[in-house]
Amino acid sequence: MNGLRIIICWILLLFLVLPVTAVGGDAISGISPSSGQAGNSYTVTITGANFTNTSGSVRFEKGSDDFNCNSPTTWDYISPTNKIVCKVKIPSNADLGYWNLIVVKGWDKTEILKTNAFAVSEEMSITSITPTSGRMETDVDFTIAGKNFNKDYIDDVFLSIDDFDTNISADDFKVDSSTKITGTFDLGDVDEEGDYDICIIDDFGSVECKKKAFEVITNAEGTLEIDSNPSGAAIYIDNVANGTTPRDIDILVGTYKVILKKAGYQDWSKTVNVQEDETTTIDATLYAAPTATPTQTQSTPYPTATPTTARTTIKSTMKIPTTYAEVPTTTAASPIEPWVIIGAVCLALIALRKR
Repeated sequence: MNGLRIIICWILLLFLVLPVTAVGGDAISGISPSSGQAGNSYTVTITGANFTNTSGSVRFEKGSDDFNCNSPTTWDYISPTNKIVCKVKIPSNADLGYWNLIVVKGWDKTEILKTNAFAVSEEMSITSITPTSGRMETDVDFTIAGKNFNKDYIDDVFLSIDDFDTNISADDFKVDSSTKITGTFDLGDVDEEGDYDICIIDDFGSVECKKKAFEVITNAEGTLEIDSNPSGAAIYIDNVANGTTPRDIDILVGTYKVILKKAGYQDWSKTVNVQEDETTTIDATLYAAPTATPTQTQSTPYPTATPTTARTTIKSTMKIPTTYAEVPTTTAASPIEPWVIIGAVCLALIALRKR
């Protein structure tokens, strides 16, 4: 009898010491997060049963490719739900799609498999959305610019506010290229104005958002009651002509710059804030534009200048031959002998006597 009691006590003690999960089979119940983008690092938490009391290893496998979840920081085998926490670096060239998750027990190296447990997607990014705002109860055609948009995997494009508390999915969208998505948002049922995130989610659950990139604007209206003294001034609201004073204008809620213009008067301007279902009154006094008084100046007579005819020099292109001056040739005089002269005189005298 005592022996039976001892056996029962040992059995009860074993049930108290051994983890409850040891009664069931090996299993992986889940992983969080269940997806990641190639090239990024994540800390994942794996839950299941019968992970054993000796740390083993964790890996992701697809076909012949695999990568490890390294250095488990937690390997809990005692709690009703066993838990492993480890860090994984997804290779930048990892195939997109679903990967199997394998937990290898530490003491006997047996493997626990969960198929299609983790999804690898391409790292998307959103650069901008055009337009950046839209009014309630309207349809807004949009264009999203970014990179790594994969038409085979993008599941939804949506606007979100307050951490996904309110989501507005695009009625339809098209992935035009890896850098461009176009579509339409129906803001007809939106009842909350404000700044929304623009988000893209793929088939694997990866979400990429650009914070506060799109503003939903109320379509509520107020009234601008505009008058001036004198009346008849042209009204410009945000530089757009809108009749003349006096005038009442129903306008969407918002902040506007009002300018009044009238010939002969100085321009008048003011920034006003229009509230929903309220009237904003403008009663402007216009002041005459200052006129310039001409300055009288005494005329000073100036001496009349005698026009001077400027000498005009024309440069000729005609070639002028060089003329050389003729130098007269001097012939040396022949010398006359004195006896010739005396002889001539004597002959003349003799001739005169004979007469």
